[in-house]
Amino acid sequence: MNSYLHPLSWRLAAAAISVLGATCLGSSWAQVSDLNTRSGHSLGLDLSAYTYDEPALMSLKAKQLGVDYAFTYALGGTWPRSNEGWFVRGEWRIASGKADYRSPISGDIDGTSNGYMEARGLVGRDFDRGSYVLAPFVGLGLRQLRNDLRGSTSTGARGYRRASEYTSLPMGLTHRMKLADQSQLDTTVEYMHLISGLQTARLSDLSASNPDLSLKQRRGHGLRLKVMNRHDNWSWGPSLTYWNISASDPSGTPAYIEPKNKTYELGLKAAYHF
Repeated sequence: MNSYLHPLSWRLAAAAISVLGATCLGSSWAQVSDLNTRSGHSLGLDLSAYTYDEPALMSLKAKQLGVDYAFTYALGGTWPRSNEGWFVRGEWRIASGKADYRSPISGDIDGTSNGYMEARGLVGRDFDRGSYVLAPFVGLGLRQLRNDLRGSTSTGARGYRRASEYTSLPMGLTHRMKLADQSQLDTTVEYMHLISGLQTARLSDLSASNPDLSLKQRRGHGLRLKVMNRHDNWSWGPSLTYWNISASDPSGTPAYIEPKNKTYELGLKAAYHF
């Protein structure tokens, strides 16, 4: 796949995660009484390489800047399981950047407006295992993407505006442990099940006689891997997010569909906790 997520980038991401994993396995264990989920806020900033791909039809490739905020409330446990407490968490993220549009059918456009917003509510529980803590969680996620492809392509065709809205069920597990330098390593693996999707295409941007379409997407899933090293009030680390969405239901006359698509996002994040 010719994109910002070149296979070399995948190997670099895997190497970074492997190094962090090797570090944690080779370190001395410390007390983990403070590894349980704590109430608080975090504010993060990240850079990412983003690719949206409709195989054989088109792709969008962007370098994006993202900002996120999270609030966590730890309910705490009660005797005799005071170290196994429930928690709730709210997350919000916005990311944007200029994307290059490539299509073997309609041509190319550089520097188009591209971005998304994501909001999630999660509930989970800590399980203290002596040398580490496991924190499974489940929740509800809302994700909205917008692309403005208006302008002339290299073949003379005109682009249009499009938007995607996804509702998903995230399910995941966070593993927390102490390293020898007393920093904390958090590794999160997550599966996201698509509940519903809606693709809006403003084809009237191409011609006033064209319809604006709303296409329903019913099947899809996502995966997310995140590794964060936390020291005092700061944390940083890589993340990898993947979405695979099936083709939409047909709509209109003649029938239109939103083709199946895949999204890849490789990022590096820093966050402040307070």
